[in-house]
Amino acid sequence: MALTLSSNNFEVNIHPVALFNIVHAYERRSEKFDTILGTLLGTRTADSIEVVDSFVVPHSTHSDALYNVDYASTMASFYRKVNSTQTTVGWYSTGSDMISGANLIHEFYTHETRNPVYILLDTSLKNDSSFQIKAYMGAPFGVKDKDKLKPHGTIFTPIPVRIVTYDEEKAAIDLFQAGKFSKNFQVKPPGELDQVQVALDKLLFMLKHLTTYVDDIISGKKPSDPKIGRMLMTLINTVPRVDAKDLENMVNTSMNDLLMIQYLSQAVKAQLVLNEKLTST
Repeated sequence: MALTLSSNNFEVNIHPVALFNIVHAYERRSEKFDTILGTLLGTRTADSIEVVDSFVVPHSTHSDALYNVDYASTMASFYRKVNSTQTTVGWYSTGSDMISGANLIHEFYTHETRNPVYILLDTSLKNDSSFQIKAYMGAPFGVKDKDKLKPHGTIFTPIPVRIVTYDEEKAAIDLFQAGKFSKNFQVKPPGELDQVQVALDKLLFMLKHLTTYVDDIISGKKPSDPKIGRMLMTLINTVPRVDAKDLENMVNTSMNDLLMIQYLSQAVKAQLVLNEKLTST
C-alpha cells in the first residue's frame, strides 16, 4: 500500500473577514442544518496559504453531505471576476468533527486548485467555550499498480493555522472589541486625534512593560531568553537614529498637518451645510 502525505512545513493564515463570513452564515443557517460548508478564497505561496474571504455552498442534510459543486464553481468564477488575485484555496465546514463525506468534497476541490486546504471551525463554543480552528491537508492513499497509485481514499494531515490581520482589519476589530464594554453594545468611531492618543498610550504601555522585563533580567529576577534578546536587538536596530530635537520637530510637523486637515474638513462641512440652507430657502 502506498501513501502520499503533504509537507508538514505548510501553514495556513486566515483573516478575520473570512471568519466573520463563516460565523455570519452559521448564525443565519436554517434550523434543519447542523453545519455549513463553503469555499475558501485567497492566495498561495510555496509554503503557505492566505485565506482572505469565503462563501457558503449549499448542501443537503443527508449524512453524505451532498455538495452543490456547480454552485461552488460558478460562485468562484464570479469572485475571480471581481478580484483576479483571489483564487480558490480550499474549503471549510463547521462543527467539532469532520463531516461525513469530507473525502469526496476534498476530491472535488483537488480539481479546482492544487493541494486544497480543509479548515474545520467549531462554532458551537462547546469545547472550553473557545473558537477552535483546525486546518488539514489531504493526501490520497491506495495501492500501486504499475507505478501508478489507485486512490482508495483521502487521509487528512493537520497543519498549523493562525489568524492574521491587515492594519485596517486590526482597527476594525479593536473598534468591535470596544463595544463589549458599552451598555447598549454600541461604539462610535474615534476621531483622528483620539486615534493618535490611543496609539501613543498603547506604545507607552508596551515600552513600560518592556523596560520592566529588561530590568528583571538584569537584576536576576527572571531568567534570560536568547530568542527574546535577539528579537529585541533586531527591533532596536530597525529604529532610525534621529536626534531628539529633530524627532520632536517631525512629530510637531505631523501634528500641525493633522490639525490643518481637521480644520479644513470642518470648514468644508460648514460650507456644505450653509450652502444647503441657502439653496433650500
